[in-house]
Amino acid sequence: MPDPAPRRRWRRPALIALAVLVLLPATAILALLLAFDPNSQKPRIQAAVQAATGRQLELGPIGLKLALAPTLTLQDVSLANAPGGSRPQMASIRRVEVELALLPLLSRRVEVRRLVLVGPDILLETDAEGRPNWAFTPAARPAEPATAPEGPATAPATEAPATAAQEAGRRLGIAIDRVDLTEGRLAWRDGRTGATRSLDIARIETRADPASGALRLTGGVALNGVPIALTGETGPLDRLLDPATTTPWPVRLGLEAAGARLAASGGIAQPRQFRGVQLAVEAQVPELQKLAPLLPDAPLPPLRDLALTANLTEATVSDLRLSLGAAVLDAVLPGLHLASLTATLPRQDAPLALAAEARLNDLPLRLAGTLGSPALLMPGAAPQPWPLDLTVNLAGATGTARGSIADPRRLAGVDLALGLRAPDLAALAPLAGAPLPPVRDLAIDTHLAERTPGFAGGAILRGVRIASSAGDAAGDLVYVIGQRQGFTGSLASNRLDLDALRPPAAPPAAAAAPAAPPPAPDRRVIPNLPLPLEALRIIDTDLRWQVASLVAHGLTLQGMQLHLVMQDGRARLDPLSATLPGGPVALRAAADLTTTPPTVQVAAQSPGLDLAPLLTAFGQNPPQVTGHLDLDADLRGQGSDLRAVAGSAHGHLGLALVRGSLAGSVVERLPAELRRLLPAGASGREIPLRCAALRFQVEDGMAQSRALLLDTALGRMGGEGGLNLKTEALAFRLMPDLRLAGIELRAPVNVAGTLHAPRIGVSPEAAIAGGLGAFLSLQNSPDRSLQALAGAFGGGGGELPDCESQLAIARGGRPGPAPAAAQAASPPPAPTRAPAPALPGAAQELLRGLFGR
Repeated sequence: MPDPAPRRRWRRPALIALAVLVLLPATAILALLLAFDPNSQKPRIQAAVQAATGRQLELGPIGLKLALAPTLTLQDVSLANAPGGSRPQMASIRRVEVELALLPLLSRRVEVRRLVLVGPDILLETDAEGRPNWAFTPAARPAEPATAPEGPATAPATEAPATAAQEAGRRLGIAIDRVDLTEGRLAWRDGRTGATRSLDIARIETRADPASGALRLTGGVALNGVPIALTGETGPLDRLLDPATTTPWPVRLGLEAAGARLAASGGIAQPRQFRGVQLAVEAQVPELQKLAPLLPDAPLPPLRDLALTANLTEATVSDLRLSLGAAVLDAVLPGLHLASLTATLPRQDAPLALAAEARLNDLPLRLAGTLGSPALLMPGAAPQPWPLDLTVNLAGATGTARGSIADPRRLAGVDLALGLRAPDLAALAPLAGAPLPPVRDLAIDTHLAERTPGFAGGAILRGVRIASSAGDAAGDLVYVIGQRQGFTGSLASNRLDLDALRPPAAPPAAAAAPAAPPPAPDRRVIPNLPLPLEALRIIDTDLRWQVASLVAHGLTLQGMQLHLVMQDGRARLDPLSATLPGGPVALRAAADLTTTPPTVQVAAQSPGLDLAPLLTAFGQNPPQVTGHLDLDADLRGQGSDLRAVAGSAHGHLGLALVRGSLAGSVVERLPAELRRLLPAGASGREIPLRCAALRFQVEDGMAQSRALLLDTALGRMGGEGGLNLKTEALAFRLMPDLRLAGIELRAPVNVAGTLHAPRIGVSPEAAIAGGLGAFLSLQNSPDRSLQALAGAFGGGGGELPDCESQLAIARGGRPGPAPAAAQAASPPPAPTRAPAPALPGAAQELLRGLFGR
């Protein structure tokens, strides 16, 4: 057996040598610490920070507590803010404690047993020009003289492994066992807007696992006053700083705030370069609006039960699934109640699938379809077509949008086919909030494109096609958005039924409390109706529309043409023409808001309108008036309402009617004063009408007659006078020339009062003259004394003009149909000496009416 003595002899010296190797450096370090005065290093530290940042560093007392793990303390540390900052310090901290292990320093390893940060306060801000305060300006270093290289510029390839090994040998190992951060604050301020955000740090703690070195984090912060709980676990700090290690650095993080939870777990292959990220993310948000204080600049809809899962890398998203629960979204769209929504994205370059169910104004709504990849919406993504395919079902109606957007981030290159199918438009009444017309089988198709990127300048609708039970339309339209909005384009319709587009009458409202009595009527016929002229200030439009057959108020118009131009506060409707059942009518209208007050003009012409079929189409069967009517009107006035325009009117109005008749019911509606001039029974039969001519010349609201004649089988009536359109006052003198039962009667009739309350009467002198004239018309040899007396009382008068001359004036000189030939008067009987017979009953009744007895 070998003798153990030799072994004991060398073991003791070995232990002594080992102790010397360990204790000597430790003793040297301890001696260095005993002799080290940390406060003496302040100038060097401050100078180094000044050189690196260009900012002044303030240091309070620096303390050193000696032990095998000495503790270094710093108090009242602050770094100056950028010039012009909102406060002097960019960052400050009340107290810092660093506890270091000494022995690991011998192996080039820094082990921080404990790091304590108390009251850190950091302000990140920009100035009014957007310059950040964290952009430091290091002090300029003096240039060093260039020296020629002593050897080759690059080391041989065989030396690369050795160099890497040397670098690895020189690298310091760093480990931090524990970090305690309390009473901290991180603030952000935007110098341009003045907006501020703050993150208050109540507590953050990290602990390193003794066995694995993994870092575990817990803490609590508050962002804009909302508490946030933090939890997490990561790989060891050494792995984060070691470039040679290839194993993934594990990460597990969790956040909880306002009932919402966010969790992420996975690993990072190269954490220093943030490459090779593989994270599984999961989020649950019971009420999204509770997170509003965290995102004050983002209006959050009132979504509920939000759930999100996804896999993330540093550049991609995959296996994304987002779901939403039931939520009342009246703030987004009145009447919208979401039942559920699901969005799925299998890959970042795949389409995003959508499916949703909801109720809109209590109507069932479903949405399904796909959108292009969200990756194409990210900044820096190369523009490429972004497909879109969506279908919406609402109360039996179906809307579709299919196509693509060439540049989705700019909304440029939009090419979408839009469609709508509604079997019954009235079923969508709850959506409109009012009854809708009973239009069936509505089909709308068009192609949508942007007028300018982002639709900022409007939209282009190409190939518009509309078909329904109420009619059709086709054409191209452009919706213009700018300083003024409006449409330009043209449409054509084969049939358009405006009556079918009228919604049904609303049900009668429930009886309400008696309302205040209406204001007393102003006794005016021309209403004080405001004209819709203010729209000209905000709308520019150039629209043409042709309708082969138009139905309005039961009246069918053929070949309607419309051209409406609105630009720069002016509007022109020229033409608005159509063929009515009685013949063609052409209208023109204009308005000008650039004048004060606004100017309005209306003109109408119809060269021979057959009244019988026209009035029959309006529901008069049989028609009350027949004949061929010529219309010539051109009136212009100023004002914002109809009464003001009429009171300032200029222009003319002409009506010419020939070869017609008057129904007996028309006579019944005449004022009693005029009916007295007619024989009994005149209202029960049709009265042939040879001509009727009327023309007014209007100047500054004063309408003066230029032609006034009515020629019927009962006789003729002419006259003259005027109408004050400002006050509606009447001033007419009518001259009837009646032939009743062989009696000739001429008795001037005065018309005064207003349009609302006209006064019609015959003066006593005119009545006496008329009676004498009627009596003399029965005599074979009229008494000259009575003739003189009748003339003295105003009887007789000048001859009334004929139809031809009055029609020419009424038509403004334009040619037109001639009146029927006048019936030849019967030759007067041979004079006799027989006594004058008594007046017939009809004549006696007429005279009694004239004299009022």
